[in-house]
Amino acid sequence: MTWHKVVSSTKFFAILLVLAVALLMFIGSVSYKQVIRLGESADWVSQSLKVDMEIDQLFSYYHQMQSVEFKNLLLRDTLGISSYEVYKPQVLSSHKKLKELTYNNPVQQKTLLRVMHWQDSLYRALATMSSIPFQKTTYSKSDQDKIAKVSEVLTQLNLLKNQMQQEMQLQLAKRKDDYKSQIFFTPLMTLLLGMFALIIFVISYLQINSQRKKTARTEKFLQNVLSSTENIISYFLPIYDSAGEIKDFSIAFTNEKIEQVLSQKPDELVNGKMSDLIPDNFKNGIFQELVAVLKDKKARKFEKPFEFKGTTFWFKTTAVEMENGVLTTSIDTTLERQHNQNLKVLNQQLETQNNHLEDTQAFLNSILESTSNTVSHLSTQRDAQGQIKDFKYLFANKEIEKLTGIPVAEIVGKSISQIFPFIKENGLFNLMVKCVNQKSMETHEAKYTFQDRQAWIHTTINNLNNGLTLTSHNSTQIVEAKQRLQELNEQLSVQNSILNDAEEVAKIGSYRWNITTMQATMSDNFYRLLECEPGEFPPSPENYRPFVHPKDLVEYEKNFKSALEEKLTNSFTYRIVTKTGKVKHLQNSGHYLQNEFVGVVKDISTELRNEQKLIDKNLELKRSNKELESFSRVASHDLQEPLRKIQLFISRLTERDNSSFSKQEEEYLKKISSSANRMQTLIKYLLSYSRLTTTKKDYDKVNLNLVMEKVQEDLEAPIKETGAQIITGELPMVKGISFQIEQLFRNLISNSVKYHSKGCSPKILINSTKLERGEIKDKFRKKAKHYFCISIEDNGIGFAQEDANKIFELFQRLHNKNQYSGTGIGLAICKKIIEKHKGHIVAISEPNKGATFHIYLPA
Repeated sequence: MTWHKVVSSTKFFAILLVLAVALLMFIGSVSYKQVIRLGESADWVSQSLKVDMEIDQLFSYYHQMQSVEFKNLLLRDTLGISSYEVYKPQVLSSHKKLKELTYNNPVQQKTLLRVMHWQDSLYRALATMSSIPFQKTTYSKSDQDKIAKVSEVLTQLNLLKNQMQQEMQLQLAKRKDDYKSQIFFTPLMTLLLGMFALIIFVISYLQINSQRKKTARTEKFLQNVLSSTENIISYFLPIYDSAGEIKDFSIAFTNEKIEQVLSQKPDELVNGKMSDLIPDNFKNGIFQELVAVLKDKKARKFEKPFEFKGTTFWFKTTAVEMENGVLTTSIDTTLERQHNQNLKVLNQQLETQNNHLEDTQAFLNSILESTSNTVSHLSTQRDAQGQIKDFKYLFANKEIEKLTGIPVAEIVGKSISQIFPFIKENGLFNLMVKCVNQKSMETHEAKYTFQDRQAWIHTTINNLNNGLTLTSHNSTQIVEAKQRLQELNEQLSVQNSILNDAEEVAKIGSYRWNITTMQATMSDNFYRLLECEPGEFPPSPENYRPFVHPKDLVEYEKNFKSALEEKLTNSFTYRIVTKTGKVKHLQNSGHYLQNEFVGVVKDISTELRNEQKLIDKNLELKRSNKELESFSRVASHDLQEPLRKIQLFISRLTERDNSSFSKQEEEYLKKISSSANRMQTLIKYLLSYSRLTTTKKDYDKVNLNLVMEKVQEDLEAPIKETGAQIITGELPMVKGISFQIEQLFRNLISNSVKYHSKGCSPKILINSTKLERGEIKDKFRKKAKHYFCISIEDNGIGFAQEDANKIFELFQRLHNKNQYSGTGIGLAICKKIIEKHKGHIVAISEPNKGATFHIYLPA
């Protein structure tokens, strides 16, 4: 059969028709699937955009929570009006939405679980940071660690955010590859569809119409998303000049968020030129970035500043080419940038410190290997009860081998008592235990026998991380030289020491004048009385005379001449003018010894001033007593009258219709009224106290438990500010004057809160026991058979025990006013109140170990 016959055959056309129909159906089905996949891609892009916006929203809440707590800390917001707690419901809602959007992505779901874990860590870190006292101007290492913990957790959350965004980018890239493979045959299919357009017109029309409706719904959804997102989304169309170069952009679209930055609505910006509406984009480089997107045909990410009405904003922008223009998505990163800048500064500081530590470590290693001293570090070995039983070598330098003859390898890892058992006999072991227990530095020097030779070894013991560092050197020559020098100078040293100490303590100076040779000597302290350095000028009557006060010079010369001529003991007083111009009164006493005139001068300026001060104090005391009498007469009216007015106005406010007041305002009025009433009672009691002496008739039963409640209410602000913890046992009923007992406990608790250790919240324990008179070891006049012993113990800075009596004296302070505020009369008032109640108070303390006050009141 020839080709012509085949072509002209009806069967051939039938077969060809069947093939054409089959091909049309195949092309139609493929085209239909392609359109469906394009719709799915649009849906997926919409879903990805929604996920991206929700990720940004969730992590922006984390940054806002951190910013709020930093603001509270920096601005010292003690009211706590704004707090990270406000954002918790929003975070929960955002996290729930994000979980629903990524339900079909196991990787994102797994990352969200990690986000929840670090979210809980952020809550705990923010809660810890919020507990930092707001009154501080500087922060301790513990407070700085709390602040750094928040930044550390937020850094982990940002890493998780990047992981989620990277996962989304991977999905986009995968979708893009799928999309490319799907549209590979699209041109061919389009040509074939054009050839069969008349046949498949109806089918295509129906399919296109369906997709049009779906696309319209998708566009409406996208429009809603664009209006609700926190990002600024804009679409720019390029404007070309005559040379074909981009000279400007017109704004084809922007969402509502642009109004928050430019204060203009999107409708006012659309079709406007960038150079007219946003000229700052030509200065900050954004225009150049958009041009580069169109020229390079690649998406670009950049972060640029933007100034509007004197305020600088930072925006992180993603720009992609879309059709003939550029689509940009911008997010405000001003706060994030500020936080990152702060973190960068902190990281730089930390890096500097680490470099410094590395240099220091290298330097120390060099010193340890080059020093002639033996240096070793040992850890403590304890028994089951926690007592130190031995020390184990962790490190020793090579000098220990030269000194003892024992290789370093045989020392490290073994206990010191195993290698040197004799240290328990010469006292070194006990000093090492003391150094660890008391966190102190000790020194020890003893004679040892190493390698059949004796040597004196001087050892310095330092506590380090619950271990010890021993630094030892051979001090044999020094010890022997000291012994020889001590033997030669012992007598002279003792005599000179006694004389110098006596002169300095007594504020006296001595001199000797040889009448024959006319040579003179002056003691060091005589020079100091003149405020000169010892030996500053040659001692002679001529050189000393300029220091004598001009008004006393004639009398001085007369007395000195009389002493020389009569050669008798002479004593007189005169004034001098020191090197710095200070006037002092000196008392001179002298006598002859062979050919020398030996004399002593004493500074009596203080004694004369004290005599005058005593006279002035007596006059001031009389004047003060008169003023107190006058105060008692007018206090009852002048102090109570303002309180009466306060009470009157409060009663008027509370008696009227109080529906306009909030619960908090009503509570404030109640507290004001209570405080005014308590103040009026206090004034009444103070007036009574100033006029009457305490008698048994004034006593009443006082419940100390109620007293403590009132005291804690009065001290609510400092207790809350310092985070003080007050633990009170069951307290008894005592006989006394209620307001005085309240003042007693208020002063003691206030002191415990005020004098707390830095970096440690105050902790106060209050207990009571009933004792018989004979069980009390403290000495005071005990008239009652039984006494209540109320103990108030704190963990504050404490004080030296030798100052235990001094603190109860009027106007006595153990600390500088710049360190701790106070008048120095609080504890004196406490003692007076206790004595009026026939009781006694004692204080027991050690520096940096807190203090305990024992109050004895008759039972």
